Amino acid sequence: MTETIKNNWLKHFITELQKVSKVYIISPFINYTITEHLIKNIGHLPTIKILTRFNLNDFKSKASHLDALQKLVENGIEVKGIKSLHSKVYLFDNKNVIIGSANFTSGGFFNNYEYGIKSCDNKIISDSKEYFDDLWNLTADSLTLLNINDWKHILNSVSNQKEVNKLPDFGIQASLLGAKNKKVYIKFFGKTEYRESLEYHTIHEIERSHCHYAVTFSGKRGKPRRYNDGDVIYMARMLNNNDCAIFGKATALKHIDKRDEASAEDIAAISWKKEWPVYIRVKNPEFINGKMSDCPKLKDLINNLSFDSFSNTQKRFNNGEHNFNVKDSLRRQADIQLSDVSAEWLENEFQEAILKHSKVPQHQIDNLYQGIPSLKEILKLD
Repeated sequence: MTETIKNNWLKHFITELQKVSKVYIISPFINYTITEHLIKNIGHLPTIKILTRFNLNDFKSKASHLDALQKLVENGIEVKGIKSLHSKVYLFDNKNVIIGSANFTSGGFFNNYEYGIKSCDNKIISDSKEYFDDLWNLTADSLTLLNINDWKHILNSVSNQKEVNKLPDFGIQASLLGAKNKKVYIKFFGKTEYRESLEYHTIHEIERSHCHYAVTFSGKRGKPRRYNDGDVIYMARMLNNNDCAIFGKATALKHIDKRDEASAEDIAAISWKKEWPVYIRVKNPEFINGKMSDCPKLKDLINNLSFDSFSNTQKRFNNGEHNFNVKDSLRRQADIQLSDVSAEWLENEFQEAILKHSKVPQHQIDNLYQGIPSLKEILKLD
């Protein structure tokens, strides 16, 4: 059964609270008044976990109350912080879930025009718990009274608006990529005069480019020093229709001179590597098992995200430069760095394609030329 909620949010919350033993709350903002209502009704509850934001700007503006978080911690409730959190979810055991627009605040529960649903549907409850757990497990560290005292000291030291805008956010960065503080790139394969059709199969590109163990650069513009260990690389094939299909994804290893250059054996096996001898080696590759038509497209990314598509275009736009073509940033580029927003968008699209078409089987990748020395040999040496 699923019903809509337009008012009486506190009544719905307290009613469900009294029926269960475990409660999981996701709310960007929390205030003292609603926290008191929770504390009054938790005598029988052994487990309460709360996800919110630890952005000090929220506390300075009174959108959220640091005293409310202190009261929660003092009452033995675990609280963790997530950067850019916006969802509002109230999960009661495996019995009911409330999902809507209302924060865990007086405004959300009493004053604002809010809308949501309450559901006992097993699939909705299961998905909600999985969503909560994914965010909760990003960090082992729960909020402490020492944290709160430190933050109060920072907030009390702020005297002007410029300093307010620079207040830190102590939440954890949530990412579908699991790549906190890592950069995400698209590496392009092919040339203007050498493109492929939508019918071209990903395995043929893997066999041609050997991108299962390294992506290559000419070295004419210097070594690819911008890549660090753990960065994410999506692989995109240039197509006849002036688009690119993102067919693969892997984790980068930082370039090391001499080690990450095509060996004599590599060039003997793959002659074109004489012209493209500089490597960023990759591990844990995943490839969509299908045609280029089955893969996410670069044009769709740009059409959906515009200036937020790439880190450089996002920066230009945020600096006030609005009259430029996003696609121009791709000209004669071997690769491009994605913004955080587009990295999340592309990861969603990539995983959907994997679910629909599966991955290229590992045995097919293992049967390909692995480079000399191989990645396994290199990792053993490291």
